[in-house]
Amino acid sequence: MRLARVAGTLALAVVAWARDTPIVHHTYFESSLNKLLYFKNPATLLGLDRTSGTVHRSSDYGAKWTAISDIPSGKASRLYAHPFEPKMAFVLTEDTEHWVTRNEGATWEQFSTPLAPTTSGERAISFHAHRTRWMLFTGERCTEETAGWWPFPRLVCHDEAFYTKDGFEQAVRDHKAGDRTGTAITALMDKSRAVAKCIWARHTLEFQEMAEEAIFCLEIVPLDNDKRTLSEPVKQSATNATKVHYAHRRSLSDDLAGMLDGLAKPKTERLIVSEDFFATHRVVSFGSGNDGRGGDRAGGGVVAISVVKNFLLAAIGHAHSDEMDLFVSQDGHEWAESHVPLPPGAREDAYTVLESTKYAVFIDVESSASNVAGSLYRSNSNGTYYTMSLEHTHRARDGAVDVERVHGVTGVVIANQVSNWDNAQKGDILGRHDIKLRSRISFDDGATWRYLRAPAKDADGQKYACSDSQWESGECALHVHSVTSTRTPGRVFGARAAPGIVLAVGSVGAQLLEWRDCDTFLSRDGGLTWTFVLKGAHHVQMADSGTALVAVSDLDAVSEMQYSVDGGLKWKTVALETTIRVTSLVVDDDGLSPVVLAAGSVRSGTHAHAQAVISLDFDAVYKQCVVDANDPKPNSEMEKFVLDAHDTGCVMGHRAEYLRRKPDAKCVLRLNRVLEPQLTDCACTDHDFECDYNYDRDSSGKCQLEGSMVVPKGQCRNKGDRFMASSGYRRIPGNTCTPTSRDPDAPIERPCPQAQPDTPSSPKLGPVTHHTLRVKGEPRLMVFPNSTDYLLMTSEQQLFRTDSEGTKWIEIDLATVDSKIGRPVYLAEHKYDTHRAFVYTDRDVLLFTKDRGATWTRINVPAKANALHIRPLLDFSAEDPDWLLFVGGTECPNCHTEIYASRDNGSHWNRVTTRATKCLFARTLEFHTLPPASVVCTGYDGKSEQDQPHDSPIEVRVFTEPFGKSTHHTIKAPDGCEVGEFHVYGQFMVFAAVCKDELRMCVSDDGRTMYEARFPPGVHVRADAFTLLPAHAGTVLLDVESVRSSEQWGSGYGELFSSNSNGTHFHRVLQHTNRAPSGSVDVERVAGLRGMLLANRVSNADALGPGVHKRLHTVASWDDGLSWHALPPPSDAKCDDCSLHLFGPAMLGNAHFGAPLAPGTMIGVGSVGTHLGRYMQSRTYMSRDGGVTWTDIGDEAQHVLVDHGALIVLVADAKPTDTLRYSADGGVSWTNYRFSDTQVLVDSIEAGDGGGQRVLLSTRPFVESGGISLDESLLVTVDFSQLHAQKCVLDERDHTRSDFELWTPRWGSSRRDASICILGASTSYWRRSPLAPCFVGDSFAPPSTRTHLCECSISDYECDEGFWRNDYGECVLDGADPEQPHGCRDGTEYEGRSGYRRMAQTQCTNGLDLMRPVQRLCGRAGGVHANAYVLDAPIADIQYFANSPHMVVRTDTGKVHVSLDEGSKWTVLPAPDYAEHTPTEFLSIIRHPYFEDYAYFVPRDGKTALYTDDEARTTRVLHLPSVPALHPPLRFHPEYPDWLLFMGKCTDPQCSAQGFVSRDHGLHWDTIHGALGPAGCAFLRTDRAHKPHRQSIACARHIDTGGDVV
Repeated sequence: MRLARVAGTLALAVVAWARDTPIVHHTYFESSLNKLLYFKNPATLLGLDRTSGTVHRSSDYGAKWTAISDIPSGKASRLYAHPFEPKMAFVLTEDTEHWVTRNEGATWEQFSTPLAPTTSGERAISFHAHRTRWMLFTGERCTEETAGWWPFPRLVCHDEAFYTKDGFEQAVRDHKAGDRTGTAITALMDKSRAVAKCIWARHTLEFQEMAEEAIFCLEIVPLDNDKRTLSEPVKQSATNATKVHYAHRRSLSDDLAGMLDGLAKPKTERLIVSEDFFATHRVVSFGSGNDGRGGDRAGGGVVAISVVKNFLLAAIGHAHSDEMDLFVSQDGHEWAESHVPLPPGAREDAYTVLESTKYAVFIDVESSASNVAGSLYRSNSNGTYYTMSLEHTHRARDGAVDVERVHGVTGVVIANQVSNWDNAQKGDILGRHDIKLRSRISFDDGATWRYLRAPAKDADGQKYACSDSQWESGECALHVHSVTSTRTPGRVFGARAAPGIVLAVGSVGAQLLEWRDCDTFLSRDGGLTWTFVLKGAHHVQMADSGTALVAVSDLDAVSEMQYSVDGGLKWKTVALETTIRVTSLVVDDDGLSPVVLAAGSVRSGTHAHAQAVISLDFDAVYKQCVVDANDPKPNSEMEKFVLDAHDTGCVMGHRAEYLRRKPDAKCVLRLNRVLEPQLTDCACTDHDFECDYNYDRDSSGKCQLEGSMVVPKGQCRNKGDRFMASSGYRRIPGNTCTPTSRDPDAPIERPCPQAQPDTPSSPKLGPVTHHTLRVKGEPRLMVFPNSTDYLLMTSEQQLFRTDSEGTKWIEIDLATVDSKIGRPVYLAEHKYDTHRAFVYTDRDVLLFTKDRGATWTRINVPAKANALHIRPLLDFSAEDPDWLLFVGGTECPNCHTEIYASRDNGSHWNRVTTRATKCLFARTLEFHTLPPASVVCTGYDGKSEQDQPHDSPIEVRVFTEPFGKSTHHTIKAPDGCEVGEFHVYGQFMVFAAVCKDELRMCVSDDGRTMYEARFPPGVHVRADAFTLLPAHAGTVLLDVESVRSSEQWGSGYGELFSSNSNGTHFHRVLQHTNRAPSGSVDVERVAGLRGMLLANRVSNADALGPGVHKRLHTVASWDDGLSWHALPPPSDAKCDDCSLHLFGPAMLGNAHFGAPLAPGTMIGVGSVGTHLGRYMQSRTYMSRDGGVTWTDIGDEAQHVLVDHGALIVLVADAKPTDTLRYSADGGVSWTNYRFSDTQVLVDSIEAGDGGGQRVLLSTRPFVESGGISLDESLLVTVDFSQLHAQKCVLDERDHTRSDFELWTPRWGSSRRDASICILGASTSYWRRSPLAPCFVGDSFAPPSTRTHLCECSISDYECDEGFWRNDYGECVLDGADPEQPHGCRDGTEYEGRSGYRRMAQTQCTNGLDLMRPVQRLCGRAGGVHANAYVLDAPIADIQYFANSPHMVVRTDTGKVHVSLDEGSKWTVLPAPDYAEHTPTEFLSIIRHPYFEDYAYFVPRDGKTALYTDDEARTTRVLHLPSVPALHPPLRFHPEYPDWLLFMGKCTDPQCSAQGFVSRDHGLHWDTIHGALGPAGCAFLRTDRAHKPHRQSIACARHIDTGGDVV
């Protein structure tokens, strides 16, 4: 086709310079442009003319067009834009030669494909959302056949799939070299396998659960009987571009053809999936008969597969009806049937999947015989349960539905209903041609609907006579044309860049009139209210983010167009140079373009019968508005818009503040991106909830149960029982409102309708088997996450692989890759790609696998691995799995490191720097502040070799372009400091720096500036080492080792600090933490529970020295370290004042107490008593309620949770064994299993981190001499996969069908009845019920947890700048207040900061407000301030703790009061966590003379005393053998705090006092001697007298002569 003419400048001169008038350009074509394609930059467009096979391009918003000369005329057939590459597009032909542009059409490259594109109606190219150069191509293969009764040849065709991983780049190079066969594009399957469709699993940005390589294909397979055909999924027109219609129809003509032609084999479609480009694949099974191969239920094949946001949807046809089943998956592995509560008479024979959100799927189900009406449903968060949103929705024949989102605002939807739907059931004549439509609008994403309010006035200025009642009933409302009848291509209502502005064509009355009888209306508040703007129906569009509104009639040819630049108040006309029948108005999808294009046919004049494209350019009508796109704020030209649908400004749970141009502003926006709204979550109200599944609203609007009441499993066993039932409400999916205590979705306690039958307590279990692998040397296991694939490398350089969790191992022979590769010495897993691993060999060869070890490829490294043992040898990027960092080096001696980076998985390398001591990619999943490819290194600034002594300082350098220029910036250390080590930790970079011969910690939160960490005033941290512990909620958890650890080997301890949210200020949360010489710390986060920590404290820290060993106490925190409590002993423990103590990581390197997907289940090894006992005498304990209660489960110390906690396995440690024990019912019952014919020593027990059902024991056999073999190991895989035959079912709505329970953590202390709130929210977890006879499976992903917000407490605040937490956890000012007013007189008050600021991550509501200003006393820092506290009686005794500001007093009444801040604030002595009936009046306070943290509180009456070992923060019970007789009644040992002497009353009335001794802090007492004298007894060894034996005791015995004898 040739270009007819482009209007010249002379024709434009008439209108170009008039103020607020658009510039008009005319371009004429011989035939119409069938498709217009905008690039992300809307200035550049492509137009496809299918008639002439030509593509045109414009680079000035459509003002001028040129035919693309690279593409010959007559060739172009299809035009595709790459949805994830903004400058890339494709032109396909009907043959095998095609074109691609990578620069918005400026140039084009030709390539060939093996086959011509498919003609099935599916897109020929499928794009990968994350790997943008990966594409699937579907081509059509046709052959001629002569068979059957028909005498002539016929063309038989089927589709085949291919893929490219380089965006067709190799195909372009081959084409230039003369190869036109398309061999550079790889066949996905062999030629014999026909497909109906292939699609990437990661077809959308939201879906990320499957491997990047995952591909789904609908494979066409022959059937043996029941001949039938299936229609293909039909993609809709541009107006319905986001919708997919699933239709299943039988064809009589196809059945006849099949009977006449015996060789025409009937076919159906099955869904297959592969994660290795179909080297292997599996058939997707949806349940009995639902796999596309026939069966007892469906058997009709898989009709369609689609990816909608983060949901996979598949439609399954039935064999003998038109009905379908809809299945959904969120991970591509587990599929669930969608439960749609259809109205009576409705059939599931056609679904339309509408534009959905990542929170819910919207579908419309055809429900009338004439196909004119449907029902709109919306799913829950996992896409399985649907509730009715709107009934009688209007549908077109092709499956398009009149349901459309209003773009630019959140949660607003407009739909058209068939009001005379009963007539629609009568068939096509009355059903489709005599329908009446009414429009409804929803402001809560379809939860509730209302009619559109009519404008105040009509075209003549007369008021519409619509009352409120008529509007509410729809009898007098505005009704608008939507998807099925609009004349506007693309998005029907609104634009993202013009929030709240909506143009529509419609009518006011009881129903929607025909298009020709309608008028044009405008809303500027998202559809809440409307204004009449133009008489008659018009094409409408918006330009420049709503600056210009354009309208043109499509009923007749026109010579002018109308526009408004003041928000529709005034409309002007612009003349055209000829008369045109406009068929459409077009802008880019977001509405950013300043130009509106009009397309139509010329009716008269020079260009009569030509096709015209007219551009109306508003870019120059005014100056540019003043707006900062990075920080948009209201001003004289810009206004703030808030959609106020519920009189609160809150829609979908949040208040969205949009910025847009004021309608009367004399400016244009010229934005290059959409301005994002400012979102603020609102407190939940009734508007934020809808009816739960199986509930419906009654006439009063309340959600009422439809049908019988649902009773959860295991409840309602007895008459009169009650249970927690659904309230009938659920929060609208996607609604972000902040929960409150008044929310209607909280479960309600109801009486049981009837007693439920008991469930089996111990289901029958299947067989357990095992498999053994014998290897040389010591094994090292690498588990690929969420898979059954492991790699195993031994110290003897063997490499093995299993894809079945160890049931079968294959030794990997690297010589098959290259005979000179050598043997493996280094194995590394990719931190961010769960399919990749790397091996380095003793011949300096690097290999990698991208399929979990199935195949290996050699990577040419630029240098040998560094000989300085600097690790990690490889580092990986969170941004792109192909980005690698390699730490090479030169030959030693006189050697140094050389750091190389690759952006293509080692195909090419670039040297980044030399002489580095460590290099890492800077960006992680949490740290994002530096550019994506940034590399951070520590290294020497100089030319000295690293293996030689030198004085070159170490610098921290950040390289932002490691693949190109090795430019860098330096992160400067504080003055006088030099960095020695660093880590990228959470949201921070953390550095270890040596400052004046002291080790200090520094932090950077931006990768540019380094700050020295600040510790509380008065706390002098002289760190010999510090250990970073797992972070939580954006804070740093740090354990600092004291100097003592370097003085006494193995006797080290530290202090635990937690940072504020920016990582610079640290507050002490626990003292005397147990540390190992390696730096391991006995502080562990409990996996699966937010905010829970376990720690071991050294209780005798003051006495550590030669011959004195640590005494460890285990404490737990349920609030992220703010408070600590002892662990309660098991209920059957025979002691009242003891607690449970567990070994931690410092003593057992593999001590982990929980599992991420088994919340609340904890297992630990330890002992019950006053402190942690010896390991060989320890027991194993389990808790299922997050550490609140514990059970003794045996003496096997090694343990593992399998299948997300569904299975518990125990095996002995450090002693010969051949048997393990397991429990499949949460520890209720146990079974022995013998896994070896001979005794072995088990070194470790492991399981994969998914839901596998096998455990791997690493064992060593015994040799004939009785010792342990050091030359070989036995790996025993124990297979529990046959224990249960059924997979667990999760049903959040119907608990009777669910194998899971909802569990809420509670406090493990005196507040145990209260739920735990972390960052302002209480979280409930789904987990498998212990007695459920099923397995969870390796693909189980737990559903979103249920969260209820808590009232704000002190834990939701952190200290403001200049304030520090005291021992009460309160934020107090350190020194003078810099904000104290100048001239403030001593003794007067001023209003100052409270000292608190709300934590950024907390979600709490109401409750404690600690940010209000407080009254402060004027005065100089260090001045005397008096605080008064009224005691109950005069003070009888006062005691101070030496190492803190803590003090205790006893009054004459026996009451004890405690102050943790030198007397500023007082409280009564705290009671122990787990004890009952403890004393409140005390005879005396006795300070321990050797252990400064200890004090004892002796009661006035009874034998129950209290003591503290943490300076009166908490207390514990001490049971006395008798009531006190002498003063003081307790004596102490200088080395062992648990050794006590007590002088109590005798049972013999002739005896005044008797001596007792305990070596376990009062658990057991032994009698020493009766008839003691007034001096009592004492340990002979003291802190000064070291010669007496540790156990020597001296007592003064009273004799009849009146004296005492020792």
